[in-house]
Amino acid sequence: MKENKMRGRDIYNLFRPILLFGTLILRVMPRSFSKILYLIVRPVPTKLGIAMRYIIISRLARKCGECVAIYENVYLPNIDKLELGDHISIHPMCYLDASGGLKIGSHVSIAHASTVMTTEHSYNNHLISIRDAPVIYAPVTIENNVWIGCGVRILAGTSIGSGSVVGAGAVVTKDVDAGTICVGVPARPVKTISNKAA
Repeated sequence: MKENKMRGRDIYNLFRPILLFGTLILRVMPRSFSKILYLIVRPVPTKLGIAMRYIIISRLARKCGECVAIYENVYLPNIDKLELGDHISIHPMCYLDASGGLKIGSHVSIAHASTVMTTEHSYNNHLISIRDAPVIYAPVTIENNVWIGCGVRILAGTSIGSGSVVGAGAVVTKDVDAGTICVGVPARPVKTISNKAA
């Protein structure tokens, strides 16, 4: 995680004057313009792409801290309900839907091709198809100093405690305690780790 944090800081410092200027410009533009702009810059690689996305996300998200590196082809539906801390890296091909509310703390790394869902379908009414059933919104919280491995699925209504690691390919269906390594489908704790850096 140290490598990703340093990379994010380097990018942030390199483009800091542009980031500040761009953020100020977008503040006076309609939010709809920023949403369209994100669609355009979403696939742009390199540090420039990360810097451009940071400017836009700072405008659209409910909260966006410093040194947030969003890599190419990250999908962020309902970004207005997304809260981001400092020193975060979200790697390519992730899908983070903030419809039900999504909070990501500081010093968090989310590896490529991971998904966070904050909605699910009700399936209790047998008179209508599950596809057409009402959507249930449930927030997700990822606390500080968390590493999410590649291909992880985090389902609605869950929380991942500080200082935790979620192993590659895991499906998180219930809360993960602080200082825990969890793996598997569904994700289950396999080890307790030190939580001093959280």
